[in-house]
Amino acid sequence: MKRSLGGLWDTWGITAILLLLLAVAPVLTPDFFSLDNAQSVLRESAYLGIVAAGMTFAIASGAFDLSVGGQLALCSVVSLMGFAAGGTVLAVAAALATGLACGLVNASLITRLAVPPFVATLGTLFVFRGVAYILTKDGPKTLPYDQIGSPFVKIGGLNVAGLPVPFLIMLAVYAAAWLLMRRTATGRRVLAYGSSPEAARFCGISPTRLRVFVFALVGVSVGIAALTYITRVWTADGSAQDGFELKVIAAVVLGGTSLKGGKGTLIGTFSAVLLVSVLNDMLVSEGVPSAYQRIVLGGVLIIALTIDGLRTRFAAPGSLRRAVTGLGGRTPKTGLAR
Repeated sequence: MKRSLGGLWDTWGITAILLLLLAVAPVLTPDFFSLDNAQSVLRESAYLGIVAAGMTFAIASGAFDLSVGGQLALCSVVSLMGFAAGGTVLAVAAALATGLACGLVNASLITRLAVPPFVATLGTLFVFRGVAYILTKDGPKTLPYDQIGSPFVKIGGLNVAGLPVPFLIMLAVYAAAWLLMRRTATGRRVLAYGSSPEAARFCGISPTRLRVFVFALVGVSVGIAALTYITRVWTADGSAQDGFELKVIAAVVLGGTSLKGGKGTLIGTFSAVLLVSVLNDMLVSEGVPSAYQRIVLGGVLIIALTIDGLRTRFAAPGSLRRAVTGLGGRTPKTGLAR
């Protein structure tokens, strides 16, 4: 069976790099595999990973959502306001409802007003953060310290069988997302539309319904992520997680989802999220200044985009054989030495 280099990368590439990084990590950070640090990495990866799962659908459909950083800030602020007003149940409902509302706002701009997704979500990124700033004009919203034992706080702080609850929530989200993408007609429509919007419309797939579904899904994923984020940091305002959208997009593309649409891999996204989280933990442990951390993040994003281009170039079946043949110094057609 002919294999492509792009296919091999999608299946094993990021996982192999993650394993290599995990092998090197103890050398650079001796206490990396301590229980506390391992739990910290898994807990930190949750909110990034949950949003990346939703973003995988968006990018696979041929679009992306630049507003997720603003959504996370707004959902976190509104969730804390809900907790202050009515406790855990209202806080959870507020986060999910706010995320869904943000997603529907984006979908409406794109489908009703025909604003390109890039422009629409870039604009709402600032709008959502601006609303969060207005809601916190008297100071950041915070959780009172006397609520440390409340069920809401336990979302971010509790461990079950040694695993942080946020990480378990992330695992559940990925399991549901994988089933949705690979085992339902809706998931197949997302991939089909990303491959060829014209052909998808010819087959009866509604672009409006698909866009509404995808951006609503991203919004709900942000709402879930906000619950794992805010119960860990206990405070939020309009500046929460500045630049978060770049981390999400970098993880999704690095994991094997093509920016051109039509292909999404949740397993790759999951591995890429862990890779980004491990890398971030190593930088923080080594005391690397935040400015240099941003440079590293920018480098990861550039690498992700480069890999996406190379993956497209080597996606054709038989590219692995041709590459090996080329390295051996023989031409594919004649077999003669160069």
